[in-house]
Amino acid sequence: MVKLEETGIADVHTHTMYSGFSEYSYLKYPDSMTVPRKSVKVAEKLGLDVLCITDHNTIKGALEAKKYNKDLIVIGEEITSKDGEIIGLFLQEPVEPDLSGEETIERIHEQDGVAFAPHPFSGHCWGVGRKLHSFDLDGLEVFNSLHRDGYSNVIALKNCNGHAKLGGSDAHSSCMIGNGYTLFKGSSQEELRDAIKSKQTSCGGKVTPLWDFINYGIRIGFESSKVILNLNGVDCPMSARISRIRKPYKMLYLAGSFMFAFSPLPVICTLLGDRVLKKKSLKVWEEQNATHTY
Repeated sequence: MVKLEETGIADVHTHTMYSGFSEYSYLKYPDSMTVPRKSVKVAEKLGLDVLCITDHNTIKGALEAKKYNKDLIVIGEEITSKDGEIIGLFLQEPVEPDLSGEETIERIHEQDGVAFAPHPFSGHCWGVGRKLHSFDLDGLEVFNSLHRDGYSNVIALKNCNGHAKLGGSDAHSSCMIGNGYTLFKGSSQEELRDAIKSKQTSCGGKVTPLWDFINYGIRIGFESSKVILNLNGVDCPMSARISRIRKPYKMLYLAGSFMFAFSPLPVICTLLGDRVLKKKSLKVWEEQNATHTY
């Protein structure tokens, strides 16, 4: 990662093991198994000036990470509103989910926070879509490195009129941090906030390689095993769920986690998933081009 003089680099969209669970069809799995301390270490090694922890509907991961480097970490939250996901940065308190998009943004601004729309035209994540034009958003994520399709980011960029252009990795594994980033003048958290408010930002990065997704699958299996064995000492949604499982079933869960981590399944799931998600994103692209002109 090359840093120009007086140019700050921020990853404005990352997750930790506090993000809870994701679902696909009948499958439910940990959204991320990254320990907050690991996120901090990776960001420091990469030379990031600012790292925003934006777990789903909680700020617990960000608060934990901030203990290790308060100058690096911005407290954020990816909030599930009734109109799609909205990210708030520079928060002091969590914003509850299931509010309207307008009310969610109001709650963020009441804290002097910054509100932006992540992956607004995603084919597989819940984005706000064209509702963004009626919302009082400060920024738009026009480069989300997790979206490998090449379509959703282009649509977001074409709709980014009057918003700060932001880039984020949407990292669900520590190896993904910094794949997407936001550039701003300065290096501090306040300078990032000012740059977003004044729409003086740009973005860059690379599309997340397939290996990072394979690594993510392996880490899910491996780190889940550590939680079952209580080796990491972290109280997170995964550990809360494990604590409710009776001991004989914990052993089955442990065996399944090990088998998944050290089998070809992460590779197979990644290749199949990449193909399915690209197909979904192409459909969104075709629908947008058929019904709208830019």
